[in-house]
Amino acid sequence: MILLTWLGRHARALLFTGFCVIPFLPVSPEALRPVLAPLVISVTALGIMRQPFTRVEIARVFGWMAVLRGVLFLAASQLGLALLFRLTGLWVAWPLAIALPVAAFCAAPPLSSAPNLALMLRYDFPQALRITLLGTLLAPLTMPLSLWLSGLDFTGSISEVALRLLGMLAGGIALGAALQAWLGMERIRRGADALNGIAALFMLAFLIPLIGGMAHLVAQDPARAAIYLALALILNIGGNLALRWVAGQLSGGGRALGLVFGNRNTGLVLAALPFDPHLALFVAAMQAPIYLGPAVFSHFERRPTPGEISEVS
Repeated sequence: MILLTWLGRHARALLFTGFCVIPFLPVSPEALRPVLAPLVISVTALGIMRQPFTRVEIARVFGWMAVLRGVLFLAASQLGLALLFRLTGLWVAWPLAIALPVAAFCAAPPLSSAPNLALMLRYDFPQALRITLLGTLLAPLTMPLSLWLSGLDFTGSISEVALRLLGMLAGGIALGAALQAWLGMERIRRGADALNGIAALFMLAFLIPLIGGMAHLVAQDPARAAIYLALALILNIGGNLALRWVAGQLSGGGRALGLVFGNRNTGLVLAALPFDPHLALFVAAMQAPIYLGPAVFSHFERRPTPGEISEVS
């Protein structure tokens, strides 16, 4: 527990270090693909177990107005963004090597680890959890529809994707509820730092099937890798900052919304579509802002002072 607590207090540095080391590991990402689903379930469970399931809390986090706002946000950030991308294609002839990654970003639901990142950064955890769960639940509908709106053909099996996503969601919720019942909310609150450490370790494990051994591929085509890294930073960090600015103008908040918008589970799209080396390289590049972002934002953002209200609900 002492080690996990220490890791939790240094989670942002741990994610940064892991991202810099894992691409050089002599591993086969393809051989580790089967562990992706259990990792998604585990990361989802870590977020679920930290949300109280009392009637009052459920009504507060998953009230019908909050759920409606979450669904509208997802529709705009996935379907609306895909349609906007297609409309810009009427004036800009996007090459397929760029169009496919952007379409994948539009179609991807929120990252399963987004609620854990929100906790690490002291953002609005209930909001991040609500939108992430809604996005995962609606992914069997929004993913293929978003790809269709982007103008790309979706040839994967929708029923298989739906069953896989719903299975992971159900597994994460069930495991999270069981862990909460076993540990109790008081112990969970006391062990917040240790749980942050566990979440960071699972996020690092999630990286191995995505970017393990990727340094070799980058060395083969460094120019393309640099382009995809720039694109990933624009979509993730740029989209995050743009959305939180808009939300800040409208409601005075929005850090959690920006976090959820920029951090997408493009790995699910990669698994759903026929294999494409360009898309695989882009998904690897997308991990850079996901894993380096917490360290960057925590460095530049001002921490709440004693007595000041944090964004965390």
